[in-house]
Amino acid sequence: MLREPERAAIDRLWQRKLSQDAAGLPKSERHRNLEPASAAFLCALALGVGAKRMLEIGGSSGISTIALASAAREVNGTLISIEIDAARQTESRETLRRLNLERFVDYVCGDAIEVLPSVAQMDLVLLDCEKEDYIGFFDMLNVSRGGFVIADNIISHSLNDYVAHVRKTPMVESITFNIGKGLEVTRFP
Repeated sequence: MLREPERAAIDRLWQRKLSQDAAGLPKSERHRNLEPASAAFLCALALGVGAKRMLEIGGSSGISTIALASAAREVNGTLISIEIDAARQTESRETLRRLNLERFVDYVCGDAIEVLPSVAQMDLVLLDCEKEDYIGFFDMLNVSRGGFVIADNIISHSLNDYVAHVRKTPMVESITFNIGKGLEVTRFP
């Protein structure tokens, strides 16, 4: 569960993100983080299903990383955090170190297309990267039976192609939640 220092760190990162957006910074200079409500949901879901092996693709400067590492702490699990931007990942690492959560995270700085083939089976995966990569990354994932894939920005970016793709995948159950910018939660039975 998210503790008060973790909630405060999430709030700090979110306020900075809003300031960057308001200043009209180019996309490449902004930190693109998960919304606080989505982070709280993600943490609760991970805890609720007892996810021990988690993966995030696109950790940015750490809001989702805090949420998932907090869940990992409670179940003695681990999170692999893939981020392509080294500066953002460095900030995430520093934040999680201050929160005593870094030991639950294996940071990988690189392109997920190159990293995913070597990633073992996961119980829970967060997709929060370049939206055009969602379908390809989804198809590359190795998700455990009863595992979940959560994709962010479903509503804000009108990711109808992704939703249609996961919903036609045999044997999965998927639903869109109007939390934050929209989360598609897909369960592998």
